[in-house]
Amino acid sequence: METTTASVFRRLLTYIKPYKGRFAVALAAMTIYGASDGALPFLIKVILDKIFGEHQEHWLIPLAAGLVLFACVRGYFGFIQKYYSACVGLDIVKDIRNDINRHLLRMSPAFFSQHQTGSLISRITNDSLLVRMALTDAVASLIRDSIRIVALVGAAIYLDPVLALIALVGFPIGFYPVIRFGRRVRKLSKTGQDQFGGLTSVLQETIIGHKVVQSFSMQPYEVERFNTENESLTDTLKKSEKYGALSGPTNETVASLAIAATILYGGFSVIGGVRTQGDFLAFITSMFLLYEPVKKLSRLNNLIQNGVAASERIFEVLDAEPDIIESPDAKPLDLSERTGIQYDGVWFAYEKGEREGSEEWVLRDINLEVGAGEMLALVGMSGGGKSTIADLLPRFYDPLKGAIRIAGQDLREVQLESLRETIATVGQHTFLFNESVFNNIRYGRPTATDEEVYAAAKAANAHVFIEKMPRGYGTVIGEQGLRLSGGERQRIAIARALLKDAPILVLDEATAALDSESELLVQEAIDRLMQGRTVMVIAHRLATVRRANTIAVIVDGRVVESGTHEELLSKRGEYAKLHSIQSAEAPRESSRLSSFG
Repeated sequence: METTTASVFRRLLTYIKPYKGRFAVALAAMTIYGASDGALPFLIKVILDKIFGEHQEHWLIPLAAGLVLFACVRGYFGFIQKYYSACVGLDIVKDIRNDINRHLLRMSPAFFSQHQTGSLISRITNDSLLVRMALTDAVASLIRDSIRIVALVGAAIYLDPVLALIALVGFPIGFYPVIRFGRRVRKLSKTGQDQFGGLTSVLQETIIGHKVVQSFSMQPYEVERFNTENESLTDTLKKSEKYGALSGPTNETVASLAIAATILYGGFSVIGGVRTQGDFLAFITSMFLLYEPVKKLSRLNNLIQNGVAASERIFEVLDAEPDIIESPDAKPLDLSERTGIQYDGVWFAYEKGEREGSEEWVLRDINLEVGAGEMLALVGMSGGGKSTIADLLPRFYDPLKGAIRIAGQDLREVQLESLRETIATVGQHTFLFNESVFNNIRYGRPTATDEEVYAAAKAANAHVFIEKMPRGYGTVIGEQGLRLSGGERQRIAIARALLKDAPILVLDEATAALDSESELLVQEAIDRLMQGRTVMVIAHRLATVRRANTIAVIVDGRVVESGTHEELLSKRGEYAKLHSIQSAEAPRESSRLSSFG
């Protein structure tokens, strides 16, 4: 069901509540500013009748002084209403952005896999500004200009009820196209905002993946892809502008007909001596002053509809429920006795089927156990489900069947923060922030002292290369650590995990894709990191997992065999086949890496 403009605005108004004091001041200033328009026609009448008509000289100085005072008072309240409403609007944008960011940080990876990054970013940046324009700018204009209209219409009726009836009869007609065009503008605005998100995603991918684009000489393709998205967005915006532009001329035409009729009727009455020049020109002044706020209100609907469309996109994100929900009765993870991990009959699919049994299972009846301080290794070909097993441990996802326990506690009954504080992860694709080396390491434990950060870096074999950087630990490493080599990034990640000092460690291909020298340094650092911890290792290369207490071979989401290195070799099953293949492909590498196991 389509959301109504009124329901969206009711929800948006909750963002004004914290600033209702300042907004009330702005409203009061708007009222005075808008009502002051009603005094102008009477000033015109006095000037024409008393000075030019009756030549009363004593009115000159008071009127001149009154005009200056009027302008000063009007200007003061104009400043107050504009400044205060702008401040409230900026605070509302800040709060909306904070709410979206806070909500996104609660969402699981499943949510982000279903939404383009650029679309989410555009809701924080672009859509929030459109909401501000609709909520404060539009509301301010609606109140201010409505009061101006009421004041001027009241003045016009007071000056001449007959002329007022003639002049105002056409105004309601002019609002019909405003409402009609506004509906189309709203639909086009939402489409345009979706397209803006798509354009942002394309640009983001091109910038982040610029090396891939250039190495494959795909610049022409990316240019065309961006141009296509940009062209679609531009076409939508042009259509929106067309409907927005049509409402103005329509109102102008209706207003001009009404004013023309007023001039004809009023002009004849002045010539016939029925009205004074002051009466007539004061009335005409009120009509011309009335034209501006009416014109603004006619355009206001487009602004409101843009804001409503943007609000709907924002509320789509804010209303999205996290897949991973903490139980109201959740308790902190108790590790006083042991930190063993058990996977008990775990089944998992990324999307739950519409009917029972229709799921595309990624994991099937996984049963695994690793004791406190022991090492569990998951091996197998790519796509078998090893990383998915690891992702279930910090509850990035929940199993659809079965349970996972740490220290005997079902993870669904454990507080999320407590659970995730217990686990440190080092993966193949390390993510680092565009901050200093020091801050990236201290991300593992924000309360750590400088000495603890340096100690973690030394233990991770990172201190030496960090000291050689231009600003040492203060060096900013670029987005995703692009100024570092792969081995350097891994050692920073290991230092971060060391600093966290979590009792459970997950290593997901942590030594993959490294050169020989870097791999030795990283393996040495990992060896220190694993000491005294319960460890889950994911690896393609079997030489890295030989010392594991338990090795589980994962094929098509199932545990096909498990045991120690020697036990699995003696079975001559899947593990033995993998070992034979890797030994044949890289005998020297296998021999070198065996020292780690």
